Amino acid sequence: MRLMSRLRDERGITLMEVLSAATVGFVVLAGVFGLLESSVRLNTGVLAKTDSMQRGRIAMDKLTQQLRSQVCLDLDNPAVLVGATDNSMTFYADFSKADASKPPEKRTVSYDPATTNIVARIYKPTVATNPTPSDYPSLATPTTSDLVFEHAGLAKDTFGVTLPFLTYYAYQTVGATPHPEPTLRLPAPLDAAEAARVARIDIQFVAFPTRSNDVKNAVNMTDQISVRHADPNLTVPDPACV
Repeated sequence: MRLMSRLRDERGITLMEVLSAATVGFVVLAGVFGLLESSVRLNTGVLAKTDSMQRGRIAMDKLTQQLRSQVCLDLDNPAVLVGATDNSMTFYADFSKADASKPPEKRTVSYDPATTNIVARIYKPTVATNPTPSDYPSLATPTTSDLVFEHAGLAKDTFGVTLPFLTYYAYQTVGATPHPEPTLRLPAPLDAAEAARVARIDIQFVAFPTRSNDVKNAVNMTDQISVRHADPNLTVPDPACV
């Protein structure tokens, strides 16, 4: 009886044992919650990066499609209009599927630093065939507008210098190289002579995640457009409307 009484008195756990078990439990829970938070943060970053990449690629595809469709309006009016700047370019584009069923459209592709949007504005002529520059609406009254990309930024080079949204290049003038490349940078805004010489356009911008300024998960988008073909064997291989 004395043995049973003594065992009954020693049933249960002590306060120290409770505190020790609680401490171990809290440590385990802290580790689990830390791992969960890290996983959620990593997953959020992956989703944001993917969002930036997908939206940026779609926007760049739209931009390059439009710029590669540029055409001379006629023998006297080249594709690129006078006044093209670092952030905006107006040009004539042909989307008639090469059958001349539609007249060329005038288009403006621009980046607005204030709204951080990239917009394409379309100007359709008032005549069905052989339009002249006066047959298009003024730049202030586009026929329609297309929001190409929302929440973009300007890219920077390795030295942290901000790059323009659009950069224009022409063929080098007379040189010893038999096959020159369009590597002569034209200063913006372009005058009439420079606009007629544009043979390459570089596009660069930063695609941010939707409704976010998260620089860490932003993506640099860049592409290069050869806007016109020219014969590099000519003494001066500048593009010509022929």
